[in-house]
Amino acid sequence: MKKYLPFLLICLLFASCNPEQKFLSPEQIKQEKQQVMSVIERYNTASEDKNFSAMVETLADEVIFFGTDSSEIIRTFAEFKTKMKEQWEQYERIDFGELSDVSIQMDDNATFASIIFGVPCHLTFDGETTHYYLRGSRTLKKENNKWVIVSGILSVVSSNVESAPADNIEHE
Repeated sequence: MKKYLPFLLICLLFASCNPEQKFLSPEQIKQEKQQVMSVIERYNTASEDKNFSAMVETLADEVIFFGTDSSEIIRTFAEFKTKMKEQWEQYERIDFGELSDVSIQMDDNATFASIIFGVPCHLTFDGETTHYYLRGSRTLKKENNKWVIVSGILSVVSSNVESAPADNIEHE
């Protein structure tokens, strides 16, 4: 037994040196979720302003986006920029409303998050404004201590409803 005592002490020492992972408090998680929503809102504002530089500030170093067309998969910033310019040329103005039907899932340490949401959208073509309701999903991660988007998809709700959010699922 005496032979094993030094070994057990060394194991105990290593175990005590391994810091326990600390989970965030509910209030801290709530603040992190607000930051996630803020990133989505800043992304939407950059899109409204047709400001690619501001949009890039909300994105991770590597991103992937899926369009509504099955062949539309954006994997590089060059592809992303090209698609955004093409999209911006199709309309005069886009305006997003407030996020609704929001659900944010996040790990206990606030390093990865998933957000799904609805948002009213008003597109102006040739002076005529058309109203849509969009559903979106984004995955975000903490990169250099700030939330950034790593992937996403956005689609138009098929019903002809301008803005029909349900009661907010989660809006903390």
